Amino acid sequence: MNESRSSAHVRRRVVAVAALGLLLALALALSIRATHSGEVLPGVQVEGIELGGTTKAEARERLAPLLAEAAAEPLTLVAEDRRLTLEPAQAGYFADGEQTISRALDSGRSGLLGGLLTTVAGLVRARDVPLAQTVDRRQVQRTVASLTDRLGRRSFPGELVIDPSALDITTKRPRSGREVDRKQFGARLAKALARRPRETLEVPLRTKRVASRSAVDAVGRAARRFLNAPLTLTGAGDPLTISPNELAGALALETRGRTVRLGASDAALTTLVESIAAKRDRPALSARMNAPVRSVTFDAKGDAAWRPRAADVRLVRAARSGRVVQRKALAAAIESAIRRGRHAIRLPTERVKPAVDARSARSLTQLIGTFTTYYVPGQPRVRNIKQIAGDVDGTLVAPGARFSLNETAGARTEQGGYVEAPFIADGRIEPSIGGGVSQFSTTLYNAAYFAGLRIDSHRPHSFYIDRYPAGREATLNFPDIDLTWTNDTAAPVLIRTSTDNNSVAVSLFGDNDGRRVEAKAADREPLPDGDFAVTVTREIRHRGGRLVREPFTTRYDRPPVDE
Repeated sequence: MNESRSSAHVRRRVVAVAALGLLLALALALSIRATHSGEVLPGVQVEGIELGGTTKAEARERLAPLLAEAAAEPLTLVAEDRRLTLEPAQAGYFADGEQTISRALDSGRSGLLGGLLTTVAGLVRARDVPLAQTVDRRQVQRTVASLTDRLGRRSFPGELVIDPSALDITTKRPRSGREVDRKQFGARLAKALARRPRETLEVPLRTKRVASRSAVDAVGRAARRFLNAPLTLTGAGDPLTISPNELAGALALETRGRTVRLGASDAALTTLVESIAAKRDRPALSARMNAPVRSVTFDAKGDAAWRPRAADVRLVRAARSGRVVQRKALAAAIESAIRRGRHAIRLPTERVKPAVDARSARSLTQLIGTFTTYYVPGQPRVRNIKQIAGDVDGTLVAPGARFSLNETAGARTEQGGYVEAPFIADGRIEPSIGGGVSQFSTTLYNAAYFAGLRIDSHRPHSFYIDRYPAGREATLNFPDIDLTWTNDTAAPVLIRTSTDNNSVAVSLFGDNDGRRVEAKAADREPLPDGDFAVTVTREIRHRGGRLVREPFTTRYDRPPVDE
């Protein structure tokens, strides 16, 4: 009984001593933490560099050489007999000093009992904190891609060498390659960059085998046989013969894994197809119509009304369908003929309908819109007006098609018959090639306006010119200022133009289903910072009584004063 009491007493003394030791250790830990508040605790080091007792700034200074070394220490890559030295930063490696310092400050301050025992342990043994490192995987992959050719040896499948003039054919010997296994290389490179100290990395390679020399030579013989005869294309007119010399440039060695066969070069085949298409493409021709342009003179500058009138429109040329070679299909047919050793194929074509056929042209029975403006004879601008009028005359606009004056007439150049004449640029009158064509644009605009067609875009002049209707005019400049409208009728629209010594007229023929148009101008409003503003409303009354009102306000600046 006495022995049992003695054992219990001993256990109590041991527990008491242990508790006292633990309390002393905790007190010591708290004292150490208080002493090192804001500092790294004793015993903490990074790759042998002691950081205990340092502040953030002091730790940053101590770690600077290590961070520089980690960023600069090269990685050696070995691929058989080739060696390369890689700078870690270029491959996506980054040593994070701030993150490392943050880890060092946290070390010993977390864990069992809040890390207090770890704090005390730092007095007698070192505690390592790893260097914080990151590797950008995307940059690693870019590095792998950039090094593939330098570390590996590309395979060469062989080649056909053909002299098109002499039809002399030789072959180049194929060669197996040693190619970088990109997936494995990327994974190994990422690990190697984060390993300290860095070790030499063996680049994973794999053999890329190719066809045999005899297989390449067999393709050469197939090429010689194919070039013994021309290629004949039938259909779309008389047969077309493509000579062996023309075909020679298109032949090429085609590779599929470890097999080769006679095929075609994409670039050379495209060139050959375009040369064939140029001989067999045929544009569609719309019907050509004729109509009198001066049967009616309409030149109102103020309020005005217009309704369609019967007109004598005649067919002078029937429409003709066109033909276009189907390029992709022809390329595929030629390539198939080369592979199979055939020398006759049918030319694949597609029929192209004319924009306006004779039946549609016969629906042009009315003068749907016309307008006339006037000029002073003998001025240089008159020559430009007559030139652009001639360029546009006879244009046929299909139902639903959009008309662009700039696209139809093209750039105004001296080679195109235009001369220098006054032109409004940035509110000033300056000489320019083609000056004056805005009068034709205004005349055409009014013809389309009173025809009730959909006006898509136009721009009035910056200041008012009294030879034009106020609020119903359109300037023109190539290529940025255009007049465009859409033929929103079910019939084609024929544009006829006419000029004489004093005037230019534009007449539009078609069938707008009886649209009647009236222009109504409001009073001019003086502008404190300009000349005046005017709103002109176009009223289009459709068959059946539907009325559409389209107001448009134009603001005019004061005209420039000659200095």
